[in-house]
Amino acid sequence: MKRFLSAIALFLLPILLVVALFARAIYASGEWRTEEEIAQRVAAGEPAFFGLAYRDNTRYYKHLVANELGADLLVLGTSRSMQFHSEFFTNKSFYNAGGGAGYVNEFQYFLEQLDQDKLPQTLIMVMDQYFFNGSWVGTGSMPDGFDYGHYPFSWKTALSESMRGWASGKFSLLNALQTHPNVYGMAAVGRGSGFNADGSYCYGRLLDHPEEGTDVGFHDTFDRITKGINRFEYGEYVYPTSTEVVQSLLAWCNDHNIQVVLIIPPYAPSVYERMAESGNYNYLDWIPKILTELCEPYGYEVYNFTYMPNTQDNQYIDGYHGGDRVYATIAQTLGQQSTILQGQIDTDYLAQALADGPNPLRLTQ
Repeated sequence: MKRFLSAIALFLLPILLVVALFARAIYASGEWRTEEEIAQRVAAGEPAFFGLAYRDNTRYYKHLVANELGADLLVLGTSRSMQFHSEFFTNKSFYNAGGGAGYVNEFQYFLEQLDQDKLPQTLIMVMDQYFFNGSWVGTGSMPDGFDYGHYPFSWKTALSESMRGWASGKFSLLNALQTHPNVYGMAAVGRGSGFNADGSYCYGRLLDHPEEGTDVGFHDTFDRITKGINRFEYGEYVYPTSTEVVQSLLAWCNDHNIQVVLIIPPYAPSVYERMAESGNYNYLDWIPKILTELCEPYGYEVYNFTYMPNTQDNQYIDGYHGGDRVYATIAQTLGQQSTILQGQIDTDYLAQALADGPNPLRLTQ
């Protein structure tokens, strides 16, 4: 019996050692830390780069931080708003809550759940075009209710996913086992991707190796356009319910003395041109017109960046996510044209940053 148990122990030992190595890497990365802890660090002014790999609690985390900080200038939207960085602005009471809203009717919910004294004075909201596409919204992409409940950390999930990720080359185990001060999460440690303390997002390794992306040459985006699927559904006119939601949102902001700037974000130039050539996206032309009409009674501003021929395809992460340089160009335009944001945008920084560095995706830091 002893010999049998010894044989089993000898067999299991290498497996246990491997499991222990991955468990040590996960622990060292801080993947297990809570969103509440990181939000408090950010609110205290501590440096914190936060990128979870094995659970997505982005909306929950962004709302926590926004409610801790109570920033005067707040950015709110989906992942297409995350490239607005604090360096773009002179107003240092800034937070990018990008990812805090996934649907057009979640903007107001996000704001309503903030403490009254934490509401922003100025709000930049990024209005994705597909919010107004009835074919996309009609697939269930405008839920009736919201819940900021979140996924708890699971050692079982983290261990299995980390082994799978390592096997597919997503991270170096040796690197993950090292100490990374003020960096939390396996995505942050392993790929350098996550949220900066100001709420903006860094794509990490993908910036240096765009060939590893899922939309190289925009093949995935072009396929969506051909098939009319997955946020690229065809549409002739805007979805009426979406405009009603925005109308309510703007009225709510006005009642709470919040100044609003609406941004319609860009597609990569060749992607927009492919969409225009298809003739299947006429609803895009109606969005800025309708949003302008809705904003006019309050003196709010609308800026349409759907097509930015002054940018290049290689400045985009994929077909509809611009990199740092794209959003710096947007901010520069706002600095030149926006009355609401007058004095809040660091035009000198943007001019210098856009003039420096060869990297087409990101600014030279």
